[in-house]
Amino acid sequence: MAVASPQQNTRREAMRAGLLLGWLSVIAVLVAVALDVPAQHPGLAVALALAAAVANAGMALLPWSRLLGAAATRIRLDLWAGGLLVFVAALVVVGGAQARFDLLLFLVLPFIAVTHEGRRLAAWLAAAAVTFAAAMALAPDPLSAAEVALHVVLLSASVILAISLARATREAAAAAARAAAAAELEQALLAEAHHRIKNSLQTVADLLLLGRPADAHDAVAFDATAARIRSIAAVHHLLAGQRGGTVATDQLLRTVVAASATAQDEVVVVSDELLLESAQAQQLGVIANELVANALRHGRPPVTVLLASGGMAGEGAVRLEVRDGGRIAPAGEPPPAAASGLGLTLVRQIAERGLNGSFALETQHDGTTSAVLRFNVGDAHPDR
Repeated sequence: MAVASPQQNTRREAMRAGLLLGWLSVIAVLVAVALDVPAQHPGLAVALALAAAVANAGMALLPWSRLLGAAATRIRLDLWAGGLLVFVAALVVVGGAQARFDLLLFLVLPFIAVTHEGRRLAAWLAAAAVTFAAAMALAPDPLSAAEVALHVVLLSASVILAISLARATREAAAAAARAAAAAELEQALLAEAHHRIKNSLQTVADLLLLGRPADAHDAVAFDATAARIRSIAAVHHLLAGQRGGTVATDQLLRTVVAASATAQDEVVVVSDELLLESAQAQQLGVIANELVANALRHGRPPVTVLLASGGMAGEGAVRLEVRDGGRIAPAGEPPPAAASGLGLTLVRQIAERGLNGSFALETQHDGTTSAVLRFNVGDAHPDR
């Protein structure tokens, strides 16, 4: 389904305002006659109001969704403004000036001031002045000069106020449109930056593997570093697809697992539906990669990745747990290398300095190992 442009929305609102103005004018005349205002020919005034109601209903039945072009809208607004001026002038001539039907101009003139600009507005205000003067001159019971002057002053004030409000509204709409365009451009540039970073990191990982030593023991460090780089590249690829916006944790974790695990690895991902900003998504992606890789190297399958939000920790709290079938050392024994190596040192630093959270290796009731990360949404430090 096509999304209406801001200009089309503005025109649609102008059409709705015109319809509302038409019905309010008709209702005002009928109420005035019902209240027995001193009209010269109340029957003719009612007939004019009913004719205006029919015309307004006809306008309401037009297919506005297909008739919102700029040129067509200007023509209809001109016809509407002209019709309303003629309607008010006819009421003044038929009903008499003492019936005060000219007060309907307090509805008509602000509408004209809001829906027209520049020379078109000046032309319509001049036409309204001529119409008012002609109606007062042709009315069978004209108002006194003082009353006419008062009406002119008040009508002028209402027009000036309407023009000021319309100008402020247009400026606000233009500023909002500029801000939206700038935000869209910024998102596009950010997405392109993530895409380029992903490509660069992928190239670095490939170059690193080209220099992989033949010795299996020495190659482990190369493989781990390349895996870290590929994981970060995968996160940037995901952020590029999101145009630099928020990232769903479930999609993030599955992307990281796919980048760090092989086809034969048993890794299960279970995640609550949660959206993270770019900074937290990148840091969580690095941590998840390290924990999954550590579990695959030192633990026993299957590896389970669990992410939960809220709960007893409160709203905004996030808990990431990576568990496997292995066991950490009992109390009093030194921890294995897996618990104190470079990977988990990196995890602790990112958890504490980047996510402003905490990380720990825990023993479950069945003796299995769990690596647990806790942090709050929105607490990330992007520059750390």
